[in-house]
Amino acid sequence: MDLEKRIEQLETKMKHMELELTQLRQERREGIPSDAGQTKQAGQAVQSPPPNTGYRPEAGIPQGYAAHGRPGVPTQPFAQPGIPGSGVPEHQQQQSGIPGYQQQQQSGVNAQPYQGQVPYGYGQAQGGMTPPNQPGMNPYAYNNPQRPNIPMQPKPPKDWEHLIARVWLPRIFIVVLLLGVLWGFTAAVTAGYLTEPVRCLLGVVAAVVMYWLGERQIRSRREALGQVLLGGAIGVLILSVFAAHVLYDLIPSGLAFALYILSIALCVFTALRRRSQTLIIIATVAGYLIPFLVHSAHPNAWVFTGYETLFSLAMVYVALRFDFRAAYYVAIGVLHLPLLIGSVAGDFRGSRHVFITAVFVQHAALLAYAFLGAKRRKLDEILSLFPGFGLMALWIYALYPAIGDGIHWRPLMLIAWALIYSLAAFVKHIRSEQSPVFISMATAAWFLWAVDILNHSYSPAAAIVIGTAGLLLGFRISSYMQQITAAAAMAYGVSQTIILAIHDIISAESLSWLILLISLAVLAYFLRRMEERISIRNLPDVLMWVDALLMIIFLTQITNVLTADLTFDLRHLILSAVWAAYAIVVIVCGVLFQKLMVRFAGLALLFLTLVKVIIVDLPGVSVAVRAILFIGLGALGMLVSRFLYKRKNGPAAPPPSDENPIES
Repeated sequence: MDLEKRIEQLETKMKHMELELTQLRQERREGIPSDAGQTKQAGQAVQSPPPNTGYRPEAGIPQGYAAHGRPGVPTQPFAQPGIPGSGVPEHQQQQSGIPGYQQQQQSGVNAQPYQGQVPYGYGQAQGGMTPPNQPGMNPYAYNNPQRPNIPMQPKPPKDWEHLIARVWLPRIFIVVLLLGVLWGFTAAVTAGYLTEPVRCLLGVVAAVVMYWLGERQIRSRREALGQVLLGGAIGVLILSVFAAHVLYDLIPSGLAFALYILSIALCVFTALRRRSQTLIIIATVAGYLIPFLVHSAHPNAWVFTGYETLFSLAMVYVALRFDFRAAYYVAIGVLHLPLLIGSVAGDFRGSRHVFITAVFVQHAALLAYAFLGAKRRKLDEILSLFPGFGLMALWIYALYPAIGDGIHWRPLMLIAWALIYSLAAFVKHIRSEQSPVFISMATAAWFLWAVDILNHSYSPAAAIVIGTAGLLLGFRISSYMQQITAAAAMAYGVSQTIILAIHDIISAESLSWLILLISLAVLAYFLRRMEERISIRNLPDVLMWVDALLMIIFLTQITNVLTADLTFDLRHLILSAVWAAYAIVVIVCGVLFQKLMVRFAGLALLFLTLVKVIIVDLPGVSVAVRAILFIGLGALGMLVSRFLYKRKNGPAAPPPSDENPIES
């Protein structure tokens, strides 16, 4: 409360200061004259500021530029330039008047220097620091002895006694109290003092008493203890209904379900009245457990999932309406737990469409909130749609395996959500609104669909294409979320392609390798054209180096496939020749396109070929092949050196001829 009062006082002071500043500016624009007929005598009392304005004592005196020519300002001798003892050094003597303003000349009146009070901020400061003789200098930038130096208030120490005694102590010992009551209840039942109806009534009475005590504690400003008592009262009431229905069979299922709903409604009403997010979370968790507390001889999957879904949507609405962030995430995430228990432990055979419908309805509601909500939060979209889509994908893969006859529902569901998110992102783009979440979800959905419909040989190529397009789009719109999603798809495609061995020239593996090499080159090319949008400046160069190394692996596999029927010596000789030819091609491309890094890459590949010949080829090939390899590499190296040397130096200029006449 003290902090709120201080904030209100500061806001009031700021409003008064703004009004004062507006008035001073208006008077300065009006150009009030400063002749002697309108100024008062020295020593005349200055009008005091209005009461309760919160100003310092000097706030009533016009300060700075606004003091020039104001009525009621005491006329004191101002430090004149050139006069000894004026307090202004000669190297800092100012012209008469206000710094930054030229002295005004009026017809018929000789302009005189300003003889009033020294404006606030223009006098001799502490330490002899005065404003320099420069027009337009801010006088408030210099030391001012009239300004109080308000020290920062230290952070108050944490009150451990309050934290332990008033916050955690009631939360812990309410559990101890409930355990004691439970054991006492058990002892009384064993002794035969309490019949079954009396036990249930005692539970209801205990809940009423705890609720009354909780309300009383909250009115006494003991919020923590009051909320604990209110939550405990709702828990005792639900346990009493459960005992009367399941343990003692005193009430039917319909009445028990209605009493459960009334208990949850009471908890929600209390939470909203007290603005307690803790009670909302308690009501949410308890509401999800109600179907498991009702005994039913013939359980129905539609009733079970329908209640869980409607309750989830209701609690999501309440959390959004009253800005309960933690309760919002609890209402979203906890739904999957009772659905999982019901699908595994319940007798719901052949009801997979029912459970997936519940998941779809909740995710569609979250998507509608993110798309149509007037007060959307980016964090809500990320933390609700991303995990929600991941859990929904897990439900799809768990309930609809790939093996089966009839309709293949899994790819149909995935492409349906991919189209929905793509349409949502497109509509947002038409409206000129940012939609990184929808674009990322569409990318993830298309990736899952492509991987699902293609086999393990073609899925890497599809993942690489989707990842490349997604990365370019992510850099285009400057969305880290889209970049991460597309990078994950790209990483899957690259990793799966690298482990694929090429056995035939025309095969899915060769296609994946070609798409990988082309995608990296295209990605590097476009990223180089949008360097202002990427945080890693040398990312295109890194991609080109990676592409060059992967090209060596690809050429090695293709060469091994083509030379599989040749001898060992010929295979090594041809492979080394292919590596050397690849290095020459890279060097020539660097020369043609005038790219220094490309030429360096070609030279590095040439040295790598030499290392490969020395380490891999020499131990196993014959002497004749060794001679051919070294002669070929040596000659190739000399030719490359000569070519680069001639290109760098260029043709020499012809010497001047003696026959040319000398110009006069």
